[in-house]
Amino acid sequence: MNQEAQPRPRIMVVDDNVDFLNGIELTLQMEGFEVVRAASGQEALQILEQAFHRQMQASDPAARYLPDLIVADIMMPGLDGYALYEEISNNPYLAHIPFIFLTAKTEAEDIRKGKQLGVDDYLTKPFSPEDLLATIRGKLRRVEQQRTLAEQFTGEPDKSPALILALVIIGLLLAIGAGIGYWLSNFF
Repeated sequence: MNQEAQPRPRIMVVDDNVDFLNGIELTLQMEGFEVVRAASGQEALQILEQAFHRQMQASDPAARYLPDLIVADIMMPGLDGYALYEEISNNPYLAHIPFIFLTAKTEAEDIRKGKQLGVDDYLTKPFSPEDLLATIRGKLRRVEQQRTLAEQFTGEPDKSPALILALVIIGLLLAIGAGIGYWLSNFF
């Protein structure tokens, strides 16, 4: 039986602390992950833009260039983690990528802000490698479940992010339409 090798999950790690970045990279690589590093929020956006363009130009529809998950610090000069998350979550081609904050910001207000933005998870430093790996694996498992369901629905594995986006847009349009219909029927 000829089984195709599954690509290693690609994790983008964004942190301005090089020692921390090196430690996370080593931990993830030892567990079989492919790691894409960025030392700032701005560098992360540039890498994501390049990856997206490569993805769109790829002749092989199964080619993957975007990360499967992003882990980012919050406190970085320039484009901080909050702003990076907002940029990514507002981009229809990147918004499907799970995003985890890994930060020293432990105040309830900071954690609440991350949750209100919609970040997938929030781990505080210091953390154990086991907690980080469990969080990453859990998020990746959920993404794989969504891909499998989308593939069953469309029959095309590479359409899942587009399908998810389309379903979200359709849901929003239906909700807006229902709201307008309610408003018109009750006020006119």
